[in-house]
Amino acid sequence: MKYLKRITPAAHRDIAGIKSYIARDKPNAAAKMANEIYDSFDLLQDNPNIGLSLKKKFGIETDYLFWIVSPYIVFYKLEDNYVGIYRVLDGRSDYLVTLGLKQKKK
Repeated sequence: MKYLKRITPAAHRDIAGIKSYIARDKPNAAAKMANEIYDSFDLLQDNPNIGLSLKKKFGIETDYLFWIVSPYIVFYKLEDNYVGIYRVLDGRSDYLVTLGLKQKKK
């Protein structure tokens, strides 16, 4: 079954922010990273089950899957015949808090 791809506005904003951040010092690297991330969406569309389960990794109740495009992590879900790309976050960040899957430490 061929999956369709759905990219959320938040994921597009994440990539724009990543690109802007990298471009401050390395404009060519910024474009390359954005292309790698968008290419990973095509890979996930063609092979949606290659990602890892957040539920299995962290033991939390969620249907998010993830795929690493180092140092960033693509968070996605399988929804009917869609691969829904929800966020692209820095793997060094507290991404579980950003995704609303755990509370921020006080």
